[in-house]
Amino acid sequence: MSPKNRLDAAVRIREVAENRARLTLAEAQRLALATAAAVHETTQRALADDRCSGSAADWTLIEFAHIRALQDARRAETEKRAAEEKLGVSRASFLGARQRAEALRRVLESRRAETLVAERLTEHKAMDEVATLLRSRR
Repeated sequence: MSPKNRLDAAVRIREVAENRARLTLAEAQRLALATAAAVHETTQRALADDRCSGSAADWTLIEFAHIRALQDARRAETEKRAAEEKLGVSRASFLGARQRAEALRRVLESRRAETLVAERLTEHKAMDEVATLLRSRR
């Protein structure tokens, strides 16, 4: 078991922030994938040619539907760009949180190592004193 240190609480706080950033990154990735799929779907719908023989009213209705499909495709592209920007921001946020947590973990490990070395030195010193006392008793 590692000795307790005052930095343990700070490390836990940084790890919680790192986990939150990881969850935000995962959500942004999910959103980016969903918007990419929506762009593909709306683009396919906009590329489809549903015109066939029929009345002028049918052609007008089909043309309005095509215009709407083009507008949906443009809107999906805009949403995709926004999702990609959010993904970039959340990726940068996660990397920053991870670096801060990792730096604090390294500091904590070095402090624990220093504490263990100090405890061993104290133990060796105490054992030397006991050995000196036992030797002087003879």
